Amino acid sequence: MTHFWNSQNAGARRSLLVAGGVCVALAMATFVGSGGLAAQRTGRVPPAGAGDQNGPLWTLATPLDDGRQMLLVVDQQARALAIYHVDPTNGTLTLKSTRDISWDMLVEDFNCQDPRPAVLKKMLEMPK
Repeated sequence: MTHFWNSQNAGARRSLLVAGGVCVALAMATFVGSGGLAAQRTGRVPPAGAGDQNGPLWTLATPLDDGRQMLLVVDQQARALAIYHVDPTNGTLTLKSTRDISWDMLVEDFNCQDPRPAVLKKMLEMPK
């Protein structure tokens, strides 16, 4: 019987440790964001437009084909998102993209297929 912690399972072990680290980081971010460590916060002032620092964060981690993980973090109050890549080989967390999605949410339809939302709305509003 092969033991999980032997040298043949180093890649799987590393991935498990990175995934565990990401989970711990997310739990800490959620705890700090909820005010759980408010007494330990510094007196830093967030940059203008950064949103409420106590706002809820929504996160999603998903594996990528190359073995890395993509971590999506959405600040619901600031209406912003950030995408990170987590490399399990060396444990690095790399910021790949950020975006204020406020204006995106105001676009009625973009890059969608027929029937478009306006056509569907018109169909549903037609008298029977």
